[in-house]
Amino acid sequence: MLRACYILATFLGLLLILIRAFRHFDQLVQIEYHRYRPSWIKDGEPSGFFWKPPESTRLGSTLAMQRLSLVWVFRTPSWLQNDSEAVDNLKKLRFYFMAWNLGIIIWFLTLVSLG
Repeated sequence: MLRACYILATFLGLLLILIRAFRHFDQLVQIEYHRYRPSWIKDGEPSGFFWKPPESTRLGSTLAMQRLSLVWVFRTPSWLQNDSEAVDNLKKLRFYFMAWNLGIIIWFLTLVSLG
């Protein structure tokens, strides 16, 4: 029983980390939408995980979101390089993305070893 509680509690902690990553991605999309609209259009008019712009389309905006949520982790878009708020959100997105991935690997390996 204690083992199950530990597994559930650590997984819930990891979900909180993932939600933080989603929130920082949403903030980046909002910044791009409000300050760099031509770039937002060029990026496929993405929506966020929790935030949806009025112009968003169900399929197109979701596909753009899925693509950019991975691309921005590894590549810095040119539109945000001189925007300190956007740079800060990108750094936090990358941190939480890394924390989630390392955490889920450790969680899974621990789960396997507890067998």
